[in-house]
Amino acid sequence: MIARRIGTLVATLLAVAGAGACGNAAPADQRRHEQAAIAPAPAAEVRAPAREVQAAAAAITGVLNVPATFRLPPGSQVTALADSEAGASFTLTAPGPEAVLSFYRSELQRASFTIVADRAEAGATSLSFRDAEGWAGTIYATAQRATVAVRRA
Repeated sequence: MIARRIGTLVATLLAVAGAGACGNAAPADQRRHEQAAIAPAPAAEVRAPAREVQAAAAAITGVLNVPATFRLPPGSQVTALADSEAGASFTLTAPGPEAVLSFYRSELQRASFTIVADRAEAGATSLSFRDAEGWAGTIYATAQRATVAVRRA
């Protein structure tokens, strides 16, 4: 879809330049050079916000190797972080465990994850999830804290 929009933009620019609407029609070689210079920019702009949001969240929490759509609850305080290319695991000491579970029960589905298990045991609750791109994870909450593990499956 992005490629079509880029193609339409380039075709429009070339039509305007070819018709001399700017009062200075560029030679064909120059137009091809301009087309090459214009085409990559829109695609980069479309992807940049997601990377910027993820980078900003990582700068605050230190968590890098999770899917781009995997958010941490507002006000998260991360401890015991283990972060590698395969994924990340960490403990959230804030917000409280019930707030963490509530956040992820609604947020995971919005972020294209499927909750595959939601189990309550004596003194602990676990929430397991996965997505179509090969990421899987578990949130294990006790009365004091919530531990999160997200890995490429």
